[in-house]
Amino acid sequence: MSYKNIIINLDIMQRKVFDKFNTFSQLQFKPADEVWKYYPKTGARNYNPKTMFNEAPIVETLLLLDYIKTKGLKPTFWYNSSLFIFNDDLYSIVGANKVTKINLTDTIFSSMREAWSHPFFGILEQILVNNGGKLAKPNMQTTENAGCMNKFYALKELFKVRKEYLGDFILPYNIKQNEIPTFINFLKENMGEKVVFKYDCIQEGKGVIFKDLSKNSSTDEITKIMQNNKVKGKEVLITPAYEIDREYRCYFTNHGRSKKVFSIKQRVNSEDIDVFEKENIQIYKNISVKWHEVKTDSDVFKFGSKLTKEMLKYMSYDTGCLEFAKTKDGKIVFFEVNQMAGPLPFEGEDTENMTEFYHSIFEKMLK
Repeated sequence: MSYKNIIINLDIMQRKVFDKFNTFSQLQFKPADEVWKYYPKTGARNYNPKTMFNEAPIVETLLLLDYIKTKGLKPTFWYNSSLFIFNDDLYSIVGANKVTKINLTDTIFSSMREAWSHPFFGILEQILVNNGGKLAKPNMQTTENAGCMNKFYALKELFKVRKEYLGDFILPYNIKQNEIPTFINFLKENMGEKVVFKYDCIQEGKGVIFKDLSKNSSTDEITKIMQNNKVKGKEVLITPAYEIDREYRCYFTNHGRSKKVFSIKQRVNSEDIDVFEKENIQIYKNISVKWHEVKTDSDVFKFGSKLTKEMLKYMSYDTGCLEFAKTKDGKIVFFEVNQMAGPLPFEGEDTENMTEFYHSIFEKMLK
């Protein structure tokens, strides 16, 4: 693969380290032997803090610049950038009020030390590949973040079929408070005025917030939601507020080639609540829910089971509860996968189905 550009992400550096890195700009693209003269050797006593540096990220970045000279790559430094992914593209907010689409053709996005466990990078990696580029760092395993309640790990896996199951979405990274008005305008123009903010790694029903962007109070409220969008466990996914026709909660196991759906429930939320007036939606607390059993011989079950198995082709979950919806205009929209959802049996046949579900889990566990 022939790459033309390289973005070197320096977010790993604290501000004082980044400032020091800039004071050694004369070392950029210098041979490694020259770079090492400014970095203390183990056991040496000649370190001069006025003329040398001892921060590993600085020396690693300078060595990378020396190495890429032979690759013909054009480097760009990014530090503390405000980024978001909208569907299949990467955008940046520049100067607090300008949104720019980034050309990622034949581009490497690199870092030496950043863990990249934020789900933003799992999607960015696939966008780069689609544009002939790549995400690059020494230990790519550190991009994995698949905790039990993690909703965005499935998002990363389903991105391959985004149009079929994900629809429109925005995944922000490091949006700053003074950039929120610009960000909201982008949301309005590209998603409409009614949107949903979904937190990652938060218990079901406690991480979903509906917002009407036409209301004057939305800027302050969204600023509060977006305060920590870069922090692990506080990641935010933004989608349109779809009008739902049917919602499916499908209990499955996915062992090797065997994919089976044991039980499906349908959820109908109360219609006597304005979801856009609530700080967040908490099932059974500020929103009432009705559950409907779906009989295994019904057309609804066949439809839900078929969709579940199709999505499982792209996901690595061995067991869990897949939730998705069919909108009033016929779209299929993925909601989440809970790797261990709580049991929700109806009396009779469905209790037997749930027992079989758990026995399938135990069989895999105890093999």
